[in-house]
Amino acid sequence: MNVSLRNAAKEPLFQFIVIGLLLIVGERLVNSSNYSGEYQIIVDDQVLAQFMQQQAKTFEPDQALAALTALSGDDRQRLIDDYVRGEVLYREALALDLDRNDSIIRRRLMQKMDYLAQGFYDEVAPLNEKDLKRFYAEHRGEYKKSATATFTHVFISKENRGSQESKIAADTLLNSLNQDSIPFDKAGLYGERFLYNRNYVKRDAQEIASHFGPDFNQQLFDLEPSLQGNWQGPIESNYGWHLVLLTTKVDAYIPSLTDIGGVVLADAQRQQQHELKRMAINKLMAKYQIIDPDNSE
Repeated sequence: MNVSLRNAAKEPLFQFIVIGLLLIVGERLVNSSNYSGEYQIIVDDQVLAQFMQQQAKTFEPDQALAALTALSGDDRQRLIDDYVRGEVLYREALALDLDRNDSIIRRRLMQKMDYLAQGFYDEVAPLNEKDLKRFYAEHRGEYKKSATATFTHVFISKENRGSQESKIAADTLLNSLNQDSIPFDKAGLYGERFLYNRNYVKRDAQEIASHFGPDFNQQLFDLEPSLQGNWQGPIESNYGWHLVLLTTKVDAYIPSLTDIGGVVLADAQRQQQHELKRMAINKLMAKYQIIDPDNSE
């Protein structure tokens, strides 16, 4: 047996294993103080409850603690195993500097700091009526409501005929529509098929201009609604001529603060939060000295 051991001791593999074990034991003895802290993982209830919240993507500490208490022994151990596995991988990745020069990790950390820079909004004095009125006065143009119109139209295309010929056809049809008192809901029986809609109910000026062109939009809103149901036009668009039955029109306007107080308050609070975050980030940036070696001016 002793002869076998002596023979085995001469083998390179055996020598390699022994040297490896000695190195590990020596490293543990030399760095024994580090293993008492750096290589310890605490898994108390608070840590596990926070881990549960992260896993569930909720932030209810009381509920997490209650759920943790209700776990069976096996479920708690599985939770501990999951947490320890992730913590070990995280620490070892940091030890290898795997977080450096990683654009994804960099972006995530920036997002977290950006979130933290928002501060604690609950500690900020709430906006009062004076603040709200001042904000509304400074931004009232942003709340402007677009002009809207309700109308139907009969379309005469100029694609297969000249502009003048199609204009004559539109004038002739206009007389017929008014003589026969054609109502709103019968417009589809006349004219030609249009690329977009036949009826436009409370549609805003931007949409109308996008369908017919800005010149048509301007002429339409220059008209007055007809209470007697008279057809008007023809108005030229990018596609041809249109006979219009305009029933209602609302010019562009700015709502009063009373009408949109809730919207204005939300916007004012959002601006306040943005300003707080901007100030917090500027404060952080002021701590750093910026050096540009390529521009010494």
